[in-house]
Order: sequence, then C-alpha cells, then structure tokens
Amino acid sequence: MPDAPTSIRRRRLGVRHVALALVWLIAAAPPALWLAHSKDPEAAVRAVQVANLWLTRGAFGAGIVTAILLLLFPPFPAWVRLVLHRSRLAFATDRGPLLRALGELQHFETAQRHLEAGRLALQLGDLDTAAPHLVRARELEPGLAAVHQQIGLLAFRVGDLPTALDGFTRAESFDPGHAFGDALLFGGRCLYLLGDAKNAAAVLREHDRRHGGSARSQFWLAEALVAADDPVGAAAAFASAAAPPKQKLTPEDNWFRARARVRAWRRRNP
Repeated sequence: MPDAPTSIRRRRLGVRHVALALVWLIAAAPPALWLAHSKDPEAAVRAVQVANLWLTRGAFGAGIVTAILLLLFPPFPAWVRLVLHRSRLAFATDRGPLLRALGELQHFETAQRHLEAGRLALQLGDLDTAAPHLVRARELEPGLAAVHQQIGLLAFRVGDLPTALDGFTRAESFDPGHAFGDALLFGGRCLYLLGDAKNAAAVLREHDRRHGGSARSQFWLAEALVAADDPVGAAAAFASAAAPPKQKLTPEDNWFRARARVRAWRRRNP
C-alpha cells in the first residue's frame, strides 16, 4: 500500500490553511471596526465606506469573471457547488469517531476495529492514518469485502490504479454488489484509466444493469466507449448522463451531469 504523495498532502493542507485564514479575517472585521470606532468614530465610518466601495467593485468584477467562465467553461456553477460541498465536509466532519476507534484498538485488536479506523480516517482525508489500519484489517480477515473496498478507494485516491483495481475486484468477488455497486463502478473506472477501455465498458454496463445508472456511471461509461471506438454507444451514454434528473442530484452527480451536457452538445455540434 503506497503512501499518499507528499504533493497531495501539502496541497490539501495549503487549501485548508487558506480557508482558515479567510475565516479568521472575516471574524476579525467586527472587533477591528469596534476598536476603530472607540478611538475615532469618523475613521470607522470611512473604513466602512471604503470597504463598501471595494465590495461593490469586487462584485462587479466577479460578475464579469463569472460570465467569462460560463462562456469558456459551462460546468463552472456545478464545479463551484462541488468544491463548496467538499470544503464543507472537510471542515464539518467530526474527528471524534476516529479518535474513539483508535482508542478502542489500544485495548483489543480486531479486523472490524481496524477497518472502522481506516474507513473513518479515509473519510477525513487522513490517508497516512488510514493505510496501516486497512492493511492490518486485511491481514486479520482477508475475506472481508469491505476491507478490500476501502483499500481500493485509498489506492484510487493516491493514483495506484493496479492496487485499486485489485481491491475493487476482490470486494466484488467476496460480496457481489458490494457498496451498492461501487466496487463494480470504480473497478470499471480503473480499467479505463489503465487503458483497457473495452473491458471497462463491459464492467460499467454490468454495473448499470444491476444497480441502475447515475450521471457519474453514465459519464464514465461514455468515456470508456469513446476510447473503445463506439461513438454511437458513447453518444447514448452522454445523453443519458445529461438527461434532466428525476430527483435532486448530489453535488458529485450534478458535476458529472454538467460535464456530460457539454460533451453531448459538442458531439451534436462538431
């Protein structure tokens, strides 16, 4: 099991530090204005006026930039929603369950406890903590499908596609339909990224047959069919991914639907 690349960890820490700095900056504004007002009321008023002017100009500039981005990159709103969703999860997720799981392991070791610690750490993006617990869970109980699924997800995130594919394949073999079909879904994606488009398309079609399609699964299927030189099937899959949803989409599926709409339009208007 490979460690997460240093660049990935540094990038994630950098994003969190910038976001935290912005939060502190916004939180510091009211106390700063109160202190300024207590010393010089006119200075506080001038500061507010300058801030309003900059905010007005900033809003106007942001509007222009947004319009340009929409023209150059139509899925931009879906991307913003996805980024905000992931950021909210990163800051709102409680580390308490992980700490409790790690504490329980100090008293008694089981595959299930290692799996839970690894799963929670992976959910929090703490890949360094997740890896050894998932590996240990596999050592203690090699036939546990959930362990192989989590190892697959971890390897997928760090770009170790052969290990990821092995994990998803084993999870599916031990428990067909595991994780509501995600073992098949991600296994098919790994095959595509490894250059085996034909088998990837077959696996993704099997996933849709057994578990129903989603914007993400149809988009990934379409990409595999493009690589497998099946333009008719790819066009149908892109159209399916871009179809109006029957219920509210998750930010993840909304992102794939937005991308599919662009790809479908481009295929109709080459």
